[in-house]
Amino acid sequence: MEPSGLFLKEADLMRCGATTVADHGRQPQYAWELIVSLKADLEHDLKLLGSGSRGKVHPSAVLYAPENMLIESGAEIEATAVLDARSGPIYIGKNTIVRPQAYLRGPLSIGPECRIGGEVSQTIIVGYSNKAHFGFLGHAYIGEWVNLGAGTTNSNLKNTYGTVKLAGVDTKQQFMGCLIGDFAKLGIGTLINTGTVIGFGANVLGGELTPKVIPSFTWEKEKKYRLDDFFKAAGRMMARRGVNLTAEEREKINQLYKLAIN
Repeated sequence: MEPSGLFLKEADLMRCGATTVADHGRQPQYAWELIVSLKADLEHDLKLLGSGSRGKVHPSAVLYAPENMLIESGAEIEATAVLDARSGPIYIGKNTIVRPQAYLRGPLSIGPECRIGGEVSQTIIVGYSNKAHFGFLGHAYIGEWVNLGAGTTNSNLKNTYGTVKLAGVDTKQQFMGCLIGDFAKLGIGTLINTGTVIGFGANVLGGELTPKVIPSFTWEKEKKYRLDDFFKAAGRMMARRGVNLTAEEREKINQLYKLAIN
């Protein structure tokens, strides 16, 4: 996701697997606008989709304002997890697992087949991504097949309390975290700077503060991910969810790779 990747395509506009923001009468230009409008978008969607739990909720889990949540079938909210929808709706997609002691605060949209732990607030996770361990994620947009290592934490507020820029674009928002493209992998202890953009397929080492922009297919810091190695790793990860890359998806990734290395 280079700076141009801040712009949205129609395929990026899915909301809760049922509607698009275009149906809400809006046509956002930047991906971060989905974070800003998340509360209103989810309120719109829950009117269409309904609310309540169609999955499994452990008796020790705490649900604040459950009437403001939709937990899809196959999803599991494990012991002592806390879901707080008092400040905005929460959507949990099919077969997503929320781990013990997780704290999720709305507005929040988590797609299917995710593994969620730690603290997550005002964030969109499209689906098939893992944030299974401790660490904070707030005001963020996370694509598919992303893995956040244990302790990964993002900043969503500058020390100056000023507005946050993403790849040079002023969001005019005091609270704004990060955008992370599909198939990105972040190592344990990654500290994500305020207003960071991490590109498609980037491999980020943990243990230090990230740069504000990490180009697609970056390996460690300045190296490029070998495409054959990327496909091997992606295949292993997707197999864990019983999914394979299609020929069309492979071709699109090939095209993205050519753009990234030129």
